[in-house]
Amino acid sequence: MAVPVDESTAAPDDAPASASASGEPLWLRLLRRWGTIAVIVLTGVGFSFATPYFLTFSNFNNILFSMIVPCLVSIGLTYVVIAGSFDLSVGLCVTTTSIVCAFLIPLVGPWPAIVLSLLAATLIGSVNGVLVTYGRLSGIVVTLGMMFVLGGINIYLTGGYQVAVDYTEKAFRYIGQGRFQLSDDRSMAIAVPVVILAVIFLLHLAVAGKTRVGYYIRAVGDNAMAAFYSGIPVYRWVIVAFVLSSLTAGIGGVLLTSISSSAQPVGGEGYLLGAFAAVFLGATVLGKGKPHVLGTLLGVFFIYMVNSGMNMVGFPYAARQLFAGAILILAVGANALLNREEIHLKFI
Repeated sequence: MAVPVDESTAAPDDAPASASASGEPLWLRLLRRWGTIAVIVLTGVGFSFATPYFLTFSNFNNILFSMIVPCLVSIGLTYVVIAGSFDLSVGLCVTTTSIVCAFLIPLVGPWPAIVLSLLAATLIGSVNGVLVTYGRLSGIVVTLGMMFVLGGINIYLTGGYQVAVDYTEKAFRYIGQGRFQLSDDRSMAIAVPVVILAVIFLLHLAVAGKTRVGYYIRAVGDNAMAAFYSGIPVYRWVIVAFVLSSLTAGIGGVLLTSISSSAQPVGGEGYLLGAFAAVFLGATVLGKGKPHVLGTLLGVFFIYMVNSGMNMVGFPYAARQLFAGAILILAVGANALLNREEIHLKFI
């Protein structure tokens, strides 16, 4: 039997094509998806007008070089945040891996030292993951405790002094200090660590988006109970997330040792807050609202681009911190405003 249609409530034939099925205007959908990227681009354009030295290959290369270790820490941390937990030990993991690598180089050579130091980073992540899952402990508590443990180990191993890498270790130093010359102009060169960062980023992009590793970790973070009843071994993939976090931070520690030709006993704590800022800022990129590897990379780049631009313009340190914090809050706040329905439903 035909059902009569109330013409007063039927959608008109001339309904605007710019509205989605939910009635959302096209401009709002575009703003939701590209708003954060627009902020990044407009900020870069603003700095390029403020100083002629900002939009240069040399400055772009300097920004990339300065963000190498923080970017690796942030990319690794992304997996843990996706899984629904926190890792406060990533900064100290960088320091510990750096120290282990510097200590082992004169004993076993640079390449075995790199492997063994990355195994140490993997062990740190494994301990964190096991305690959070099978130990049923809070991720914040476990990794905060691990942070203090690693800090004590670092001071004990070094006695509070830096550990230097011998100048003759040219192959190892090339990893962090080498350059690929693009032309006869010495300024047109790409640092080897930048290339390593690009390779690792592409690898993580593939792992997070094209393999079951990324799929299962995201499924666990979205709804651990549903993942469990779907046959996904939840504990295993939470542990994998922590291992990926520590391992990627460990790669940053090895690069840091090579770049500075030494290992410092302290300083890793400084990577933590910047990494969390980059991860949550990156969650607003492309309007996804959840952390993802590409967004994290852009988040780190934005933070260091702002620092570079404000330094060139001549802003004092306090103003740079204020501006960077304000931009971060505005970007995340804009995403929260544009996704207020979804966010509100999470709190019902």
